Amino acid sequence: MNNEEAKKITEYIRSAGSNDTAIKIMLDMTAEAVKPEVRKELTSPVEDGNFDKSRAITFTTRELNKMPKTFKKLFKYNKVLAHVYKRKDGVYEVRCMINGIRYTGRSVNLERAKERFIEKLGGEDTSAIPDNNPFFPDYVLRWMETVKKPFVQESTYETYCATYRSYVEKKFKGKRIKEITSFMLQQYINHYVKENKSRTAKKIFIFLSPCFKYAVAEGIIDRNPLDVVVMGKYEQQHGTPLTREEEQTLVTALKKEKSPYAQAMVFLMYSGLRIGELPTAQLKDGWISVITEKTRKGLNEKVRSIPLNPILKELMPYIDFENIKKLNSNTIGRHVKDYFENHHTHDFRHTFVTRAQECGCRREIVSLWVGHSADSSITSTVYTHLEQNLELQLEEMNKFYYKV
Repeated sequence: MNNEEAKKITEYIRSAGSNDTAIKIMLDMTAEAVKPEVRKELTSPVEDGNFDKSRAITFTTRELNKMPKTFKKLFKYNKVLAHVYKRKDGVYEVRCMINGIRYTGRSVNLERAKERFIEKLGGEDTSAIPDNNPFFPDYVLRWMETVKKPFVQESTYETYCATYRSYVEKKFKGKRIKEITSFMLQQYINHYVKENKSRTAKKIFIFLSPCFKYAVAEGIIDRNPLDVVVMGKYEQQHGTPLTREEEQTLVTALKKEKSPYAQAMVFLMYSGLRIGELPTAQLKDGWISVITEKTRKGLNEKVRSIPLNPILKELMPYIDFENIKKLNSNTIGRHVKDYFENHHTHDFRHTFVTRAQECGCRREIVSLWVGHSADSSITSTVYTHLEQNLELQLEEMNKFYYKV
């Protein structure tokens, strides 16, 4: 008998449900057939670690008390033993055969696998039943991974992750989803409203509402607690362009401070890019090419091109282009406050559109540069023509010049 055969026999003997004397005799006989160092391994308790073989597992008094009385005695007095196996995919399996019936509990978490094993002893098949009251932050993460990530661009998903870290992870730590009440959420929303941060309150509401709706559809909760939360009315801000004085302040800071964040802001202001498009930007022959952020995942990526305007050409020596592409978009957003109290990164894009129109650039070409869809007054044929007419675009962009 080799070591592997002995281990298999030992596992079978332990799960057979025989009496103590029979188990002891058979285990002693098996142990005599292998080397001393293997004997210890055959009877060693399992620890939560990386292992790839079945090991005996013990249950705490609390876990034993959850078992039906018949099974509780079997496990308490070691008349039967359960084993745990960690599969290659990271899933733990706690299993045992009693009177010819195999009981198995599975989970990526060892403690949860034990819980499901105990539930199976009670006659309920929980192998495919999800946790019916998970911790809320865990559920939000699972929802993001399963429902959002496969269908949105990476930059959009990063925005979801940032929202989760800022407004969910710490606030709801240790809270189970069924503990989250409408009053709790109303108080959370009210906090930001009182701080004059209605935009943030709205962001939290929009982020969490579909997650709760999904939990309702799964049958985990009966209703969406946000359904009755009052948001209150506030004027939606669609972006405010910088004044000429503010624009000059930022350009001056670029030249004097050489801050990478000022560099990024100036580049956004004179290119019209969305903040999430910056990492994809490329410079070649006086043109900026970028993957449009609004392209939905699963569709072909839409690449658009914007000619460098005369102002940006003059300022490019102050900008480390490859470096600003590596900056985190949320960090850039926080540093806007270094220069302006009431502006956001999207305002730089509005500034570009406003200045282009002030300089007399054709509206439909400006829409092309910033990645807007053609409106009802512009046929797709005309829009395509403008996109392909590089000389006309250069002619229009050369109008984009004034003293800063």
